[in-house]
Amino acid sequence: MKSNLALFDFDGTISKTNSMIEFLKFYKGSQKLILAFVKHTHWIILMYLGIVAKWRVKEKIWISLFSNTHLETFNEVSTSFSLEILPSILYKSAVNQIKQHKINHDRIVVVSASAENWLKPWCDMQQIELISTRLEVKNGVVTGKIDGKNCNGKEKAKRIKQAINLNEYDSIYAYGDSAGDKQMLALATYTYYKNFK
Repeated sequence: MKSNLALFDFDGTISKTNSMIEFLKFYKGSQKLILAFVKHTHWIILMYLGIVAKWRVKEKIWISLFSNTHLETFNEVSTSFSLEILPSILYKSAVNQIKQHKINHDRIVVVSASAENWLKPWCDMQQIELISTRLEVKNGVVTGKIDGKNCNGKEKAKRIKQAINLNEYDSIYAYGDSAGDKQMLALATYTYYKNFK
């Protein structure tokens, strides 16, 4: 008998707000975060005009805030955020849906464009899997660059197919809230868009 698979986007689906922004505030403080965004205003404008890809702007901000940070230190802060702050910004209905999938013994995978560093501790605590954007690390130091590709849009579907044999599942449930989830939702038997409030 085949089991079921549940795929969840994180930001805006499980979480009420963008976990990256919340992490950046936690990591550097609101003032430094605002300064980083001001510094990259021209890139942000080009992003909204559709001239520059969103992931490139995200990477530039990450480089400005994360570069030359020892991985051990970065992960300590990430874990603190993930276990202490992250739970407070989640939709209760989304968490309850995850619990229901657990009760049904479904395989549950979070698929996110946010970095695995600040999502994985929470996912591990929930005993669910994570597929997400990875940060580049060189000689034990975080560079701020994205390792590989940003896990969004087509890359979400690609990474899911690489990690999971979809034919093994009787039904696939997918939960998302943005255009970046479109390809992931297309893999599902049952799709839920902006389902949680």
